[in-house]
Amino acid sequence: MILARLAALLSIALPLAPWSGADAQTGKGGAGAAASSQEPVPPGDLVREDDIIVTANRYGEAKVAAETEFSEEEIAAQGVDSIQDLITRLTPFIGNGAEEPILLINGRPAEGDRSVLSYPAEALNRLDVLKPEAAAQYGYRSGKRVVNLVLKKTFTSLNADTGASWATAGGQYGGSLSIGRVAINGPTRWNVQARIGHQSALFKNARNIPPRAGSFDSVGFIAGVDGAEIDPALSLAASEIVTAAAIPPGAVTGAPTLEDFAATANRVHAVDPNDFETLQPSRRNMSFTAGVTRPLGAFSASLNVNASSNGSSGLRGLPMAAIVIPAGSPWSPFGNDVALSRPFAGARALRSDNDSKSLGAGFTLSGRIGDWQTSFAANYTRNWTDNLLEGGIDTGRMQALIDAGDPAFNPYGPLDDRLLQASRNRSRGENINARANVSKIIVDLPTGPLTSNFSVEASSIRSENRRSDNLSDLIVVDKWSRGQMNGQMSFSVPLSRREKGETRPLGDLSVDVSLSGQAMSGSGLQKRFGGGVTWSPFSILQLRGSLEYAETAPSPDQLDGPLVTTINRIFDFARQEMADIVWITGGNSNLGRGSQRILSLTGRVQPFDNQILSLNIGYRGQTAKGGVASFPELTPVIEAVFPERVTRDAEGRLIAIDARPINIAHDTDAELTSGIALRWPGQGGAGRSARPLKPGAGPLQFADLWQFSLSLNHRWRLTSELLTRAGVPVIDRLGGDGGQSRHLLSLQITAGKRGVGASLSGNWSSATRVRNNMSATAEGGFHVKPPAILNFSFFVEPERIFPGAGKSSWMKNVKLSLDVQNLFNGYRRVTLDDGSAPAGYSRDEIDPLGRTMRLTVRKRF
Repeated sequence: MILARLAALLSIALPLAPWSGADAQTGKGGAGAAASSQEPVPPGDLVREDDIIVTANRYGEAKVAAETEFSEEEIAAQGVDSIQDLITRLTPFIGNGAEEPILLINGRPAEGDRSVLSYPAEALNRLDVLKPEAAAQYGYRSGKRVVNLVLKKTFTSLNADTGASWATAGGQYGGSLSIGRVAINGPTRWNVQARIGHQSALFKNARNIPPRAGSFDSVGFIAGVDGAEIDPALSLAASEIVTAAAIPPGAVTGAPTLEDFAATANRVHAVDPNDFETLQPSRRNMSFTAGVTRPLGAFSASLNVNASSNGSSGLRGLPMAAIVIPAGSPWSPFGNDVALSRPFAGARALRSDNDSKSLGAGFTLSGRIGDWQTSFAANYTRNWTDNLLEGGIDTGRMQALIDAGDPAFNPYGPLDDRLLQASRNRSRGENINARANVSKIIVDLPTGPLTSNFSVEASSIRSENRRSDNLSDLIVVDKWSRGQMNGQMSFSVPLSRREKGETRPLGDLSVDVSLSGQAMSGSGLQKRFGGGVTWSPFSILQLRGSLEYAETAPSPDQLDGPLVTTINRIFDFARQEMADIVWITGGNSNLGRGSQRILSLTGRVQPFDNQILSLNIGYRGQTAKGGVASFPELTPVIEAVFPERVTRDAEGRLIAIDARPINIAHDTDAELTSGIALRWPGQGGAGRSARPLKPGAGPLQFADLWQFSLSLNHRWRLTSELLTRAGVPVIDRLGGDGGQSRHLLSLQITAGKRGVGASLSGNWSSATRVRNNMSATAEGGFHVKPPAILNFSFFVEPERIFPGAGKSSWMKNVKLSLDVQNLFNGYRRVTLDDGSAPAGYSRDEIDPLGRTMRLTVRKRF
């Protein structure tokens, strides 16, 4: 009888199995409790007294209920290739795009297992954005967003994709190739992926940009001092007045004669300096990741390895040396002093090369020990960097050798490498990190479970930095090591719970508190306290307030990071011109400690149970006393406050900026945020019951239904003031000192279904002003109008759209994607008080790359 009853039950349940996980109702525990899948029986469905109703947690459910859920159909409509791309696309719905969210995999912390980000998006059953209080319950800093990636129970995929990218204005092209394999079988999964990419350099001659001032020659020449006649004897030999003469071929091996120069009289080998200078360097990258997860007794164990290599190569122009060869020198047949201009080695340009390599491995173990949910993660990373920056020819040393009459120095011949000014920075480091986390329900209160979480983390960082010249002669060696220990405990206390169908005066109300401490070698203990209150008086409204106080200290990288010099292109407000400067980053051992206080208030309204519409508003205020900040954008006010960080030559041209972190005295920021998110997933989407329309009808084919989403977010900066040290004026970053916009808008519109879809995203910032001096009452200066940047993407799977396309083995399981960045080719505009654009602020000089396009072909085998 029992077997017959179970067979009858299965015969009823199996046809509905594909849709059994579509809905979720919040179970006992209210805020902070896991949701369970107990679908209500729609009116009209037959309910018998002997029916058996099974209630269980949904597969992969987190211990905190989801705030927003994206179904498999909605994920497919995005048309992205990987989970990493999906998270990036859904950033407006996840929130707090300034930092990466915490990742869970099937309800468990991913910890160091980042290999899941390379999984194809098709491997997901759904993606849940958890409520704000989730971070504290998983042992992380309160307020961080948490995303739960629920993978399919079974999934296999072998993907290969290739892509080509280009600037529509020409001059830069790129390509990539990747192949990956993923297999999921319940709790066991593994993946491997390899990727390679290259992007060509963008040369200055590809854009309409004025060349540098000066004489550029691929061979070299002599000229009269101050442009006068070189020597009457040379003019007589050449039968014309000679003011310039190319270096004769024979001068490379011996002293030239008057007749040698007469043969090259008034001849030069001028070149365009823009041919030897890049606006953007060429880039190359390779990466490999592999990971495996499988049960290990009552635990789940994960092991992943990764390796990467990245590099860039840029050119800084043709190096020219200008020296004077005095009369009487064995290298001059003239009776007068002559000026020699020559390159270092023909058409060899100055280089700016950067290479980095890394190798890492991680291990994660999670499971239950009694009533405790535990997880342990250990990670090891080793990295190498190599940075080369060539500055130019040492003309001072060349002139000294000529003046000394050194017979071994031929100013016309090949130059010794020691005459090329260059610096090379090499570093290698390793990072060992381990983290343990345990959580437990202390007591199950009538209002829900009171949960506790304890975590401890330890890390050790070692680094060795070597600085040398272009001949690898050692200049500086710096070795350091630091240890760090973190600990945190957090508690979540439900105070009130609203049962389904009931009305309680307080609704759902919970409190979470956290206490943590951090200690690092060479620094004392830094304490952090935080707490938050989550209140949902009605099912459609959720309010949250949090307050956090933390003592801060610079990180090991901020203190001891390797010195890295790169070439950056920025606008020099002082000279009103674009400048390609040496940008210096790395550690600053003089950084100090500080403290910060953060107050956050948010409200969320979801008037419909199916998550179609969400309205959000928030306030965030942050005050820092002491501590560390990034070097701000260089404006006249910033340069006046940090003159020691800016290097200019004798003519005032900007040469270099030391952009390492800075100490601050006080920093205040406050902003309001608001947003609207609209999702129309159609039947079968998030929060919708996917049942046949009529009794007896089969399951609906929802794959052909379109999915629509829209998000519009506004950020209103109320205050942003920085005081670097006592005795100097406060830097008002919104009032003309920092060039920051007060209002920012972001928009994203997506429409798609399985097989075809499109997305439009954009960002807009309000106009701002940059003052040209430190006077608080100064008017005018530079008026900055940021562009409204729109990006467009489109994808299509031919076999799902065009009948018969799937019959071809080449077109089966193929997806074509087109991405356009900066659709309308916008750029940042700057004008003076009279409305004119300053020199050096043309379209090509500000944003030389402009609109770019990328075409990707992806094949699933």
